[in-house]
Amino acid sequence: MYIQNKMTKLKKIIFLSILICVVSCSSTGVRKIKESEVLGKDEVIQIGIQGVEKKYGETVYSESVGIYKKGYRDWKVILYGKSDFYLVFVSEDGKIISVEKGSY
Repeated sequence: MYIQNKMTKLKKIIFLSILICVVSCSSTGVRKIKESEVLGKDEVIQIGIQGVEKKYGETVYSESVGIYKKGYRDWKVILYGKSDFYLVFVSEDGKIISVEKGSY
C-alpha cells in the first residue's frame, strides 16, 4: 500500500512536470503580417517603367518586360531597352528599392 501511494505521487509529479514543460516551451506569440497594398503585375511593371524613365531617361515599353517574384520577396522587373536592359527591384508596397543598368 505504501509503495502504491508513492508510485501514484511519483506519476502525478512526473505528469505535472511534463505538462509544465510542454506549456512553457510552446509558442504563444502572434504572427503579425504587415498591412500593405496588394499590387498586381501591371502596376509593378508601370512602377518599374517610371523608375527607369526617372533615373536613366529612356522610355521602355511594357511589351519588353520580364517580371519575377518568389514567395514574400520583392518583385524583380527586367526591362529591355534599345541598347541596354534595366533591373528594377520593387517592394511589396510599390516602392522602388533599386534600379540598375546592364548592357547586352
